[in-house]
Amino acid sequence: MSKGRILVVDDEASLRMLLSNELSRTGYTVEAVENGEIALSRMREGFFNVILLDILMPKMSGIEVLRTIKKDNSISEVIILTGNATLENCVECMKGGAFEYVRKPYDLSELCIQIERAIEHQRSKLDIKLLQDELRKAGRASTILGTSNAMHELRKIIARMAPSNSTVLILGDSGTGKELVARSIHEQSPRNGQPFIAVNCASFSETLLESELFGHEKGAFTDAKTQKLGLAEIANGGTLFLDEIGEIPLHFQSKILRFLETGDVRRVGGTHDIALNVRIICATNQPLEALVQQKRFRGDLFYRLNVLLVTVPPLKKRVSDIPLLVRYFITTQGFQKEFDRSALDILMSYEWRGNVRELRNIVERTCILTQGKIVSAADLSFLATAQRELPAPGFIPERTDDNHPSALSLSEMERKHILQVLKLVSGHKGKAAKLLEINPKTLYLKMKAYNIVSVYE
Repeated sequence: MSKGRILVVDDEASLRMLLSNELSRTGYTVEAVENGEIALSRMREGFFNVILLDILMPKMSGIEVLRTIKKDNSISEVIILTGNATLENCVECMKGGAFEYVRKPYDLSELCIQIERAIEHQRSKLDIKLLQDELRKAGRASTILGTSNAMHELRKIIARMAPSNSTVLILGDSGTGKELVARSIHEQSPRNGQPFIAVNCASFSETLLESELFGHEKGAFTDAKTQKLGLAEIANGGTLFLDEIGEIPLHFQSKILRFLETGDVRRVGGTHDIALNVRIICATNQPLEALVQQKRFRGDLFYRLNVLLVTVPPLKKRVSDIPLLVRYFITTQGFQKEFDRSALDILMSYEWRGNVRELRNIVERTCILTQGKIVSAADLSFLATAQRELPAPGFIPERTDDNHPSALSLSEMERKHILQVLKLVSGHKGKAAKLLEINPKTLYLKMKAYNIVSVYE
């Protein structure tokens, strides 16, 4: 069984023959051609895993061939071979999408290693593409539900934004469906056949976030046993969704800004930039302008993000959509239930501080716990207690000392709020993280930073 198909493109007949013989002996299926025009013709007739491409050739240079390959959206990986290596050529080839740049004379064993790496990289991209296709076939695509005026306006805005390549900033409370809006923009865009990659920026430390987004080279740090592709690289050609953008550490914000402005990334431990074609969509439930004033968010990054702005309405602004949403959640979760008029009235009068996410959870909980097929107001009696006791997501308790109403610092208020929520759930960190709408790891780090060891302080 062949290890992969390779196309050698070089005007030197002796080199073509040498590479064909040696690579065939190691298990590859090899074709060799003498110029770029023939190479492009062969690529349109059949698939090749790797193209070994010389730079200096008659008729078409290797760089021209590389540009055409990438313009045709070919998934073949290109390794440049050249005996006239210059820094300018190297930079141009790597920016043009070449996988590697190898100087002649080369060591055959080293070249085989580069070919294996290129094929592994290609297979990773294919796996991501297949996963995206499967998710789409399984009906996991975004669904923007609602017949209210607010949702009609939202869909109009999405339709206007989708064809553009400009950066989008999505604002909205927690649980309103900002990721669904991002997916809808992607699916209505010309990039809809390419990956949509979502990253929760609050889930990683600064070091891990850089590695996740931009990738790392083997040996870049202690645990870097192999090369890792960054999520930005995997999203190439498609859309990268950065959720909770306001949580990105200040120092790392400069690297995000550079990525937005140049389209280039550099893996951790890497020595060259990788040119990407990615649309960026960001989301936050935080007031970024206030964070800029507090010097917790870069002003230049905020203005770079704020090209196209869309605000997702909270559920309390679209209560007429609740019956439709309830039916949708019942159907998609596979329950044989029905909410009667009294139950729907309860839901439509509830405050919904957790928005659509909270509604989905309530529907699931009620359908599981209700014995009959009809859900009535009596089955939702727990909502009255919850509405009195639970703080709103992101709520900061006010100072009750009238003599010093503004004496608490922001960090002190956050500490008191975390303690309040922990007490409410009897110290259960998983439940507390869910109420605070943060990652459990983030809660652990905040408790450690604020020296919270007991919830009964």
